[in-house]
Amino acid sequence: MSTQFKMIFTTCKDENEARTLAKALVEKKLAACVNILPNMSSIYMWEGEVAESTEAKLLIKTKADKTNDVFLTIKAMHSYEVPEIQVIDVATGNLAYFNWMDEVLN
Repeated sequence: MSTQFKMIFTTCKDENEARTLAKALVEKKLAACVNILPNMSSIYMWEGEVAESTEAKLLIKTKADKTNDVFLTIKAMHSYEVPEIQVIDVATGNLAYFNWMDEVLN
């Protein structure tokens, strides 16, 4: 079973970029809520080398019909050449929270 709700993950170079992106998504009614997890360590392969950096992770709560616009906003505002954008289907959850999300995103 799945709901109409999605959780989208992205990372930003720092908390300032993350806040700017999060506020834009909420103001445009593309996300009901965005959590920012600052100072996260990332180790990854980039251009053939192992790289390490401190980033901020965004947990973007939205609806399926907003997903494409969230993608476009992230790509337009992001400083990375290849930003992480991953979508998780929300299978179930608190109905009262979902009702709040519906209200906020409509």
